[in-house]
Amino acid sequence: MFKKLMMLTTLVFMVAMGTAHADGKKDTVVSMLDAAAAHFSKVGKEQAYKDFSVKGGDFYKGEFYIAAYGMDSKLNEFHAVNPKLVGKNLMKLKDIDGKLILVEMYKVADEKGSGWVDYKWPHPETKKIAQKQTYIKVVGDVFLMIGYYE
Repeated sequence: MFKKLMMLTTLVFMVAMGTAHADGKKDTVVSMLDAAAAHFSKVGKEQAYKDFSVKGGDFYKGEFYIAAYGMDSKLNEFHAVNPKLVGKNLMKLKDIDGKLILVEMYKVADEKGSGWVDYKWPHPETKKIAQKQTYIKVVGDVFLMIGYYE
């Protein structure tokens, strides 16, 4: 009986810690994106993109980084990690389940102005498919985004 109780307690603790860890990442993403949106509005697009690209800076901390997509153009305007994406239309990009990722993001941007989009994507470190949560927020004529892996 004691062994079963210990196993159950351990399982509950592990689930709670996983949730707390995810909640911590979620809070980090929201606060970083809110700060990035305010900075974007204050200094303008060109300077903001320069500032967003500084590794280790306020807007690029480890796995947390900014990307931006034009609301009208549907083009990637900025990507801190992969600048080769700039100028590309990624509207047909799908996750392994067939979800049109950018279509979902634009829907949230158009309907709510900000919100979360979840999808499955290869984790950059493990290379395994993982659940990813991305928060987006419309600022001017773009939406900014930051995501995290669960």
